[in-house]
Amino acid sequence: MTEQDAATLGRIVAGCREQMESDLCELFDELGPVLTQMAIAHDEAGRERSERIAAVALQLALPSAWPKVAPSLRNKLKTREVEAAKSGYGATDQSDIRLLSQEEESVHLAMREVLERVALACRDETKALDRRINYLVLRRAMQPGDSTFRVSALWSCIEAACVEAVTATDALILLLQLIGEQMSTEMPQLYRVVNEAMIEAEILPRLKRSYRDTIPVDAQEVADESTRVASALDRMVKARTAETGAAEVSRVTAANGELFKSLTTLQAAPPPVSPGKHTNVVRMARDSDAARNMKPLEALTLDIVAKLFDLIFSDPNVADDIKALVARLQTTVLRAAMLNQRFFADRSHPARRFLDSISVVTLRWGKVVNVDDPFYLKLAELVDKVQSTYDGDMGVFDSANAELDAFLSEREEFEEQQNRALADAVRAHEEELRLKREAQVRAQKMADACIARMLEPGVPIEIEEFLRSYWRDVVQSHISQAGEECAATTEALRVATDLQQSVSPKHVSADQQLQAAALPALLSRINAGFDEIGAAPTERKAFMDKLIDLQLAALRAKKRFATQAMEAARLRRRSAGPTLQVSHATGNGIRVQDISLPSGGGLDEEDTPDRADLRRVRQLVRGDWLDFMTAGQTRRERLTWINRSRTLFLFTNSASACAISITPEALAVRLKNGTAHVVKPDRPIFERAIHGAIKSLDQHA
Repeated sequence: MTEQDAATLGRIVAGCREQMESDLCELFDELGPVLTQMAIAHDEAGRERSERIAAVALQLALPSAWPKVAPSLRNKLKTREVEAAKSGYGATDQSDIRLLSQEEESVHLAMREVLERVALACRDETKALDRRINYLVLRRAMQPGDSTFRVSALWSCIEAACVEAVTATDALILLLQLIGEQMSTEMPQLYRVVNEAMIEAEILPRLKRSYRDTIPVDAQEVADESTRVASALDRMVKARTAETGAAEVSRVTAANGELFKSLTTLQAAPPPVSPGKHTNVVRMARDSDAARNMKPLEALTLDIVAKLFDLIFSDPNVADDIKALVARLQTTVLRAAMLNQRFFADRSHPARRFLDSISVVTLRWGKVVNVDDPFYLKLAELVDKVQSTYDGDMGVFDSANAELDAFLSEREEFEEQQNRALADAVRAHEEELRLKREAQVRAQKMADACIARMLEPGVPIEIEEFLRSYWRDVVQSHISQAGEECAATTEALRVATDLQQSVSPKHVSADQQLQAAALPALLSRINAGFDEIGAAPTERKAFMDKLIDLQLAALRAKKRFATQAMEAARLRRRSAGPTLQVSHATGNGIRVQDISLPSGGGLDEEDTPDRADLRRVRQLVRGDWLDFMTAGQTRRERLTWINRSRTLFLFTNSASACAISITPEALAVRLKNGTAHVVKPDRPIFERAIHGAIKSLDQHA
């Protein structure tokens, strides 16, 4: 860690404070309409008359009161530093102590709960920040007791600003509760930005986030959760015992032996899987004769695991290839749960840790898995090893966990080295890249015009989207290198013409034969274009699969008619104003897709970034994952580098041959128009399914 003097560190702290307070006030500028809608919903859902009266009162007060809140909040944030400087950080002003009125006490008690909820939501970020603040205090860059970044200090300013604007006690309490709901989501993002700025400044960088991190939780939360799960299991077992009676216990040993024998047989053979559908072999075991003679605890375990896999196989957020991988572990999971019910209540159980690790790795793919990725190949290898060797010994899972951890550490270091090299290359050519963007404007306009001229009426929407996006980039690349009239550009446009012809219906046998003979060469030329722009394998495969379907339909003389919605979308695209500027460059063996807004102004509303989206971009930190959508194909990328001026973001994924460099403004536009989405961290697949299964069965107990 680079040693820095107190003055430098102080400037870093001041910058973080200014950015955090600016973002918070900007958020409050936009929050009024959201709170009004929340108050309306609260009114409609309110059960108590007092709740509905408070909601109505808040709806009436907000239009005139809310415009005062953001300016007041700015003032409160500014004056708190002045007051702290006068009285000394951590000091208490005894002259301000007084008795609270009944109304003030009501607000105070209600806000204690809200503050606790907001603080809990921010906990994972504030823990790391507290350690950094202690470091800064030791180096005298901050004063002992400085409350600049405390959640309670920020909340007291929010509360004070709202108190000045809304006077009715019940309406004020409801307003602060609704703000608390919003702050539970928004405020952790503000702290993330502060932590990231300090990581960039080398202030305890060893506390940076790992790529393997999922949603962090603390030990107390895990213990409380285990207690709740164990309590639910105990409650359901007692209910079933009361139903079945003690007479069933005598048949347990034989029933368990028969079931485990059948499970061993099922485990030895892979479960039957049909495309898009996964067979729940645990449910098959649940319906067997052996299962009918089990005692309540074992029967409940069987029900939970059967329900668990039902939920996983029906989860739209889990890719089919991951479902197929998980399907191989059905009997293994059931055996592990039958041998030790701690499996459900303890996240540290070796089998649980291995299953949760699958979710950690699958974050890199989203809904489309690259089955050739080393990460997927390693998961498949370990799943097969566990499935074939597990005999009740938890050491199998311990070994798999250790092997996967070692693999992830090795790959993380390898990718970190790759990303450093890539960031160095982009940094070295950053100015050149900026100048090149200006030169690319003409090339992109020419490529857009070329594609527009040769588009044929009635071309399938999938083909038009492909030509206007991926293939436009190919044409643009050739125009940039050698001009519009060069042989490479001419050949690229010829491919576009041949592609459209290949999906038009063929009614004559001779035309069908000629088309069938020409397809291999056409597909080869398209693949070469994909290579030129570094398209990810998943994007390439998804388009090629659609193309084959369209070409087969054409050979059978079937015509696909676009719906009115598709036609309207096409007309909107053709009449649209400036679009994002895209170029491709290869330097030092590294291919980068550069995305920016066109220079020179003239942007229409759709291509102008919103302030809220720009704030979301500012709140991104290294390690965040985003989905980028192009022509219906999704590409998941990880934010691996941001330049010091935060004017350029670099996204990479080892599964793709091409990185993405994008300006904040261009990324904000993509967030606005839905062609980019921030991937929200979620609980691991098995954890979600276990809780869903237990909750479902408990409700029917």
